[in-house]
Amino acid sequence: MKFLHLSDLHFHQDQNDNRDAIQTLRTIGSRYPGHTLIFTGDLTDDGHELQYENAFDRLEPFTGRIFIAPGNHDFGAAGHFYSRERARRFDEMLSKPLKQGGTFTGEGAPVVNIVGDAGNRVMLIALDTNLETDSPFDFACGEVGEIQLSSLESLLNDPAGKDLRKILFFHHHPFVRNDPFVELKDARQLMRTIYHKVDVLLFGHRHVAQKWKNVNGIQYVLAADNTPGKAYAREISVDDGKIEVKEVSLKPEKQRRKREKKAEDRQR
Repeated sequence: MKFLHLSDLHFHQDQNDNRDAIQTLRTIGSRYPGHTLIFTGDLTDDGHELQYENAFDRLEPFTGRIFIAPGNHDFGAAGHFYSRERARRFDEMLSKPLKQGGTFTGEGAPVVNIVGDAGNRVMLIALDTNLETDSPFDFACGEVGEIQLSSLESLLNDPAGKDLRKILFFHHHPFVRNDPFVELKDARQLMRTIYHKVDVLLFGHRHVAQKWKNVNGIQYVLAADNTPGKAYAREISVDDGKIEVKEVSLKPEKQRRKREKKAEDRQR
């Protein structure tokens, strides 16, 4: 199985502002037709209804192989002011129609999907790390919360899933603790919960691509850049239980061919 880690599409109301996102999704659709897509939040820029409509129009063709988690811009105006109405839109206009198998508002349990065949079964676990607060100074921060942490711990300790590879994904950066405006407030509790119990951890939020290997008992920890207009994304391959990560191109076909031609010309 092959997965693409993508993030922070930030769909706007004006389609002129969505050109990079639209082109990147077109490239993904044509070049990676068999990949499962994982989006780690901020699919919209501030959760406006028209933004959700624009996002769904472009994501609908991937239904059945797309899995999403919400970011602070999905749940809040300007990414700073939490709105229950905007949070519900994420479920009503994306989670349900994209057939996520669960919702992110309500009980607070992780959204879980198992994909793959008998030889390569992978459990995808999505969390809502948005902090429900009235303060604009706190909202870009994240929090898993006691209910979600408890549910996650029970899920990871269930013997029924012991033979599955596990990919955990959410929006907020779990390692940033020196910036009070973007930190994941209960990151330490989360790390204790998932220590040696998940194989890959994915997130976005800061628009900076980073990779760590063998951290806190996790084989790969990956932070995604904001995807629109970027040249590369990370591909996660799972083959007979073995996991590999590499960068793959998101450049449009014309740009890729031009680059390859230049390389050939230099070799002559």
